[in-house]
Amino acid sequence: MIEIIKNEESEYAIVTSKFASRAELYAASELQKYFLKIFNAYVPYYSDRVKRRGKEIHVGKFVRGAAEENYEALGNEGFIIKPLENGDVLIAGGGKRGTLYGVYEFLSRYGGLKKYAKDAEVFEKKSSLFMEETKIGAQPAFEYRDSYSRFAWDADFSVKNRLNSCCAPIPEEQGGRMKFFNCHHSFFDLVPPEIYKEKHPEYYSTADGEERGKQLCLSNPEVFGIALNTLKRWIRENPDCNVFSVAQEDSAAGYCRCDKCRSTDEKYKSPSGSVISFVNRLAESIEKEYPNVLLHTFAYRYSRNAPKGLKAHKNVIVRLCNIECERGRSFERLAAEGSESAKAFLRDIDEWAKVADRLYIWDYAVNYRHYLLPMLPIKAFAENIRYYRAHGVKGVLMEGNFSYGGDACMGDLKNYLFSKLLFDPSQDEKAITHDFIFGVFGKGAPQIEKYAELCESAISKGKATIYDEFSAGYYDEAFVKKADDLFKAALAAETDETVRKRIEREYLSVEYMKIACEKDDEKRGALADGFYRKLKRFGVTEIVERTDLRDGIRWMKENRFDDKTSDWYGTYYIVK
Repeated sequence: MIEIIKNEESEYAIVTSKFASRAELYAASELQKYFLKIFNAYVPYYSDRVKRRGKEIHVGKFVRGAAEENYEALGNEGFIIKPLENGDVLIAGGGKRGTLYGVYEFLSRYGGLKKYAKDAEVFEKKSSLFMEETKIGAQPAFEYRDSYSRFAWDADFSVKNRLNSCCAPIPEEQGGRMKFFNCHHSFFDLVPPEIYKEKHPEYYSTADGEERGKQLCLSNPEVFGIALNTLKRWIRENPDCNVFSVAQEDSAAGYCRCDKCRSTDEKYKSPSGSVISFVNRLAESIEKEYPNVLLHTFAYRYSRNAPKGLKAHKNVIVRLCNIECERGRSFERLAAEGSESAKAFLRDIDEWAKVADRLYIWDYAVNYRHYLLPMLPIKAFAENIRYYRAHGVKGVLMEGNFSYGGDACMGDLKNYLFSKLLFDPSQDEKAITHDFIFGVFGKGAPQIEKYAELCESAISKGKATIYDEFSAGYYDEAFVKKADDLFKAALAAETDETVRKRIEREYLSVEYMKIACEKDDEKRGALADGFYRKLKRFGVTEIVERTDLRDGIRWMKENRFDDKTSDWYGTYYIVK
């Protein structure tokens, strides 16, 4: 064992290279800060411009000119922690984020530092730190790891849990991020109908028996020219962005069936043929000028099937979406049971992996029709992520509640779970869940853990979707009664006000179900009014995706189980 701190004193200093990056300097300052917080030990921190005065913890690459490791092999986010022969300690990573990950791993192992959620961080108060004389190292399983959920976009949470979300505002000193200019449907951003459609309807899709213009006509040379000019302008104006989206609009149909587009799709045996051909041409056109820029496109709805005989350009990310799939159990299990949507999705993963060097997945982990209905198939989440890793997927986004007010349905647990599994899918999902619940919910944790198990058991028995109504049946009135009893017991057990507020926020989900089950219209209406005020106190802004909170409450009043909508007005906002 190496004695780094003993009885709140240390003979070590923290040292960075005079050529250290901003992220390495930040990592060193974080190490110093938490040494003081956890061990009450002030460990000096300085540059290697200063002469050695004793034992040192080297934070970052090439401290004192040493080249102890093959840092390139660590990639951008891998790291190592190891003792050196002279008694020094090395914590370093291959790229901007790696060293910072190494520091947080060191503090987690020896100081119990954990960032469970943006407002929940813990560590163990100690007086001494003894480090094993062994090398520790890790690299992420996926190059892109995103929990697409409002509360996961806290920069401190993202970095401490090794997410590199495109939406978290992670500054350069914390290693930056894989920054997208946009990560959404963008055909109409490239060639805006408001500007071109009236004079040039031919720029937009011709579809058999459908309204014209739901997508672009990808074989039109003028469309390509406009899109290329727009794309180059985006790149010039956003030099800090790594990825630019060239992706179809959010429609299940409407792709172009003009003679030229149809011919391309028939040639490659899928409507994705036109999409990949178009994106490839753009990628090839910008490659020399912008060799490090990646283009992002979807394999989504009509373009789900991979083209035959056509590869995506090396600088193209193909993001395969599984919006149609059933949930509750892993896709492998569902496919074995005969689910056609699961079979098709697994087949699509294998086919896209053959033609796309950068295959990403856009997965879904919430009910968009009822944000407050639990979507917590923990085992299925873990098994799916492991499947992605084993079948050539390079990046994963797990979409949750992205509304401004965030989640009130175990969303923080899912964010923490996804962050751990996307870095290292071999971790035990039950252990991660247990650690989170007992780290966040205090004396109420045993009841909250039973609630999580209850949610998983209920949803795993059926075939859930991300737009299920309450009447889907896996959350019946018996479930609601058990869940209500568990939350009441959790609140009775916990007295700390901060922890009680966390429990109360999660209880909103059960209260929503209780009100929705109420048979008496008048009583349900009064309860819904009180629930609205409570949601406002907790800052919840949506209970239905992209829908005014007042409309969601109105539908609760109008019908039992909140299964019908009237006078629906959806808001559309773009998260960047």
